[in-house]
Amino acid sequence: MAIKLLIDPDNGQIIDANPAASAFYGWTLDELRTMRISQINILTDEALRLELQRARMSAAPAFHFKHRTANGDVRDVDVYSGPIMVRGRTLLLSIIHDVTERNQLEERLRRAQRLDAIGRLAAGVAHDFNNLLAVSLANVELAERKIGPDHPALAHLADVKRTVRHGAELTHKMLAFARQGELAPARVDLREMIVGTAELVRSVLGSNISVTTELAPELPAVRIDPSQLELAFINIALNARDAMPDGGHLIIRARVIADGRVCIEIEDSGHGMDAVTRARAFEPFFTTKPMGAGTGLGLATVYGLISQSEGEVSLDSAPGAGTRVHILLPPYDRVEDAVLSDVAVAVRHAKEIVLVDDRDDVREALATALVDAGLIVHAAASAHDAMVQLDALHGAVDVVLSDVAMPGRSGVELAGDIHARWPNLPVVLMSGHRHPPTTASITGWLAKPFSIDDVIGTLDRVLR
Repeated sequence: MAIKLLIDPDNGQIIDANPAASAFYGWTLDELRTMRISQINILTDEALRLELQRARMSAAPAFHFKHRTANGDVRDVDVYSGPIMVRGRTLLLSIIHDVTERNQLEERLRRAQRLDAIGRLAAGVAHDFNNLLAVSLANVELAERKIGPDHPALAHLADVKRTVRHGAELTHKMLAFARQGELAPARVDLREMIVGTAELVRSVLGSNISVTTELAPELPAVRIDPSQLELAFINIALNARDAMPDGGHLIIRARVIADGRVCIEIEDSGHGMDAVTRARAFEPFFTTKPMGAGTGLGLATVYGLISQSEGEVSLDSAPGAGTRVHILLPPYDRVEDAVLSDVAVAVRHAKEIVLVDDRDDVREALATALVDAGLIVHAAASAHDAMVQLDALHGAVDVVLSDVAMPGRSGVELAGDIHARWPNLPVVLMSGHRHPPTTASITGWLAKPFSIDDVIGTLDRVLR
């Protein structure tokens, strides 16, 4: 039942209220009928007087206020107020909607998006800084190997190494901040998740939009970050609400399709999208909202989450026909956990290596150090270049050592290509991140910055 107050615009006296108002504010109906709206609305008396006159003149379709309750809470409310005649007297009928939870969720979403943007910037800076530290550390260790054990410069080189280590601690802190938005996948009971999230979505959308669910009797569990899946639902729901300013309905469906995946559909009855908007819907920072009213990260965030969870997301929409978002997720038992397995090869130590890094300084410093350690090094500046060299060598090398973040195909993609062609050829990846991605095609992992001893030790372990 909607919250309703009948107010005298001349003095703000509450003439009458309905039971929903009593339940919401916490005062009895008799108490409310003795109060003035100034005892509920936190505006100053002068500001409230002006708002009452605006409502009396129907000068605003809706008002956004903060209202006190009997227990001292302050709630965000949307008030739809207009004049009515009661026994020849002009009064205001105010219909009130509690939007506190909705506003809090929107603020949490905006904050999460801002933090995600800052985190991406921090991660990018940390990655570049780690590359510089890796070059510095490799050259320092080369210098240590070239000079004698009693050389006076050793103490200065030790100071440089300590400084590099301190720099590494700084970058790891930056990456820890950047990982605030990273996924924490877990086994999720999809039925329970959707039923619970539907209740949350109802509070976000308000009373003029109905939310229903249509769930298949049997739904397998999925492997996904539950908090991020909830955030994806909220993002989609907020977009749907904006597309239904006069109300409507939202339906959340879930079923298993022919290939065994779970299909989640979120359909609204809003105004829909034209072809141009539909084509750009998942682009970061693209929005059809007025300046300052949206970041354009909502659907882009959904796309990133589902993609990282080995799923797919798409949408159907047309002007006047609403929008339907499709999410496909693999069932839990089809998702393999990350395994960095040992590879059985014939040699005890790597003798021939393909080194892949797009940065000249990092590649040259590592190549020099590895050659100095007795390895034969084939250097490549990209994943494509590495595959060309491996083809020429017929895959007859002992190991591939590659950076992760590179233009074109990444080190993870390169590892997958190599695993498909030469399943027994181990691949060790280097990255500024401490934790390896979820893939079985990676044999070893080196977190930058690392020493040459770290590299040799890792190569030794994976080739046993």
